[in-house]
Order: sequence, then structure tokens, then C-alpha cells
Amino acid sequence: MGVLTTPVFGQTNNIVERSFACSINDGYTMRDVVEVARSFGWSEDASPSVVIFRSAVAVAGEFQNNWDFVFASYYPSYADMVEKRGVFLNRSGGRTGLGLSDVATCGDRIRISNMQFASDRDGGPAEFSLAATYECELNGTTFDDALGRARVGEAAYGPNARASVTSRAFGGPAIQSNSQVGIRVSFPSAADFGTGLDARQQNTLPENAMTCGRASMWAQYLIHARNN
Repeated sequence: MGVLTTPVFGQTNNIVERSFACSINDGYTMRDVVEVARSFGWSEDASPSVVIFRSAVAVAGEFQNNWDFVFASYYPSYADMVEKRGVFLNRSGGRTGLGLSDVATCGDRIRISNMQFASDRDGGPAEFSLAATYECELNGTTFDDALGRARVGEAAYGPNARASVTSRAFGGPAIQSNSQVGIRVSFPSAADFGTGLDARQQNTLPENAMTCGRASMWAQYLIHARNN
């Protein structure tokens, strides 16, 4: 079951990922944040196609010193993202009930990335899932090579794994263009994550010029999914 396998993404190769980091305000939990976000009135004319919150479980580097989760929005194209963000930014003020800013504080630094799945899979988004992510240096290889590596890795994790590759387009720490990608392997349940990681220990991936590291574990919460 793919995290983003919804009809809106069914006929596209590239998916646009817009993300930023957030921390949970004192007195609240990730469960509170998810409950508040799921209760939003996600209007069709302004909302992303899919919204996922990724909560840090065991994340490499300094992320967990400052942040608790990533707010990730997905669009089928840049044109769709620009249109939806334009409507959102021009909306009228005012709201009822708790807003995200009441339960979490988010940073201003936005990352926009290109994302592709390693293979085609059927199924809809999981309400809760787990994922493993890796940062990879291309070392002269290409994005297509990274997709190939992700495809092999997907098979090594077992039939329920779904791998994707992201490449930074805008924002975030400065990196050389076409030098780095991220590989994310998602599982539709905690049990599938466990069996997938066990299966991976029994499979050795073939040698490749790419070098991958900074392995991290995330809990993924589906917040919103548009079905058209």
C-alpha cells in the first residue's frame, strides 16, 4: 500500500513535495497535533492533494534537538502547487476551534523537492505507517540510477515496502545541484515495518557508486487526501 497511491497521483511520474519542520507546543502530544490537523476544513480549491505528518522516531543528525515532526504536502505538479498555494495565501482570515499554531510551532524554512516512486503499486494511503529514510550522495550517478537502486531496495524489504526517491529543487541547506537524493521506504503498518527490516538484514544490495547514510526512522500520519 503506497503512502501516496491515490487517484490524483495515478497518471503522473513526478510529484512535488513541499515540507517544513515543526515542534510540538508544551502540554500537547503528537496525537493532539494529528487530531487538530485532521479536523481542519481542507478546501478542495486550496489544499494539497495529500498531507502527511512525519514524526521523528530515531532521526540522524540534529533534527530531534530542535523539531518533532515534518509537515509534508504533496501536489501532482508545480502548476497545481502554485495554484493551490495562491488560493491559500489569498484566503480571508478567521477560524473556529484550535489551529495548528495552537498545538505546534513551525519553522519558516521551506523545502520543495521532486519525488518519484520506484515502482507502481495499488492501494490507498494508510492512516498510520512507518518509514525508513536514507540520504544518498550520487557520486556521478543520476536520479534514474537512484530510482533503480530504490527499486532493488524495495524488493529487499519485502512485498509490502514502497520506495520513493526525492531530489531537492528549492530551499534547505545548500547542496550542489544533482549531487544528493533521499530514499524513503514506507510500510503500511508497524508490523510490516518490522518484518521488512528483518527481511532487509537477509538481503545484500549490489555494489553501487552511490553512498547512502543518515538512516532515520519516522512515524507517518495521513492528515488529508484528496480523492480526485
